Amino acid sequence: MSQFEGKFGPAVVQALILCVVRFFTIPWKIWKGAVFRLAALRNMSDEDKSVAETSEFPVFDWFRTAWDGIILLSWPVAIIIAVLAFLGGLFNGYAAYALGGAVATLIYAYFAVILMSLMKESLILILTIALNVERINAKTPGGKGANPEGE
Repeated sequence: MSQFEGKFGPAVVQALILCVVRFFTIPWKIWKGAVFRLAALRNMSDEDKSVAETSEFPVFDWFRTAWDGIILLSWPVAIIIAVLAFLGGLFNGYAAYALGGAVATLIYAYFAVILMSLMKESLILILTIALNVERINAKTPGGKGANPEGE
């Protein structure tokens, strides 16, 4: 029991920070990361663009950047949907429901970024494994890239 002395309190505080505070801040970090990656892609030099365009895996590259685009656009689209839901509820005479629906839409959209990022990371992980297996197969004897003459 003496080994826990003085360590339990800081461990509980750290667990609360990780499980509660980070849960509310990670969607912002994910969305901000998508913004920065897309902005960097837009500001890429011509040389970097030509390398990206001649990539051996253009669909994989497109897939990664498309998910960032979806993550980036999710919040503006959610804001538009929330405003339309709120206005629609107001015009129909359901102000309380309209406000509740708009707030629920915004909360859902804020945390949906976590699920979108998880799906992106999972699919990219699977694609990366497949691409690496293909590269290894091409480099090993007996693989399709082992004998370029096809003999």
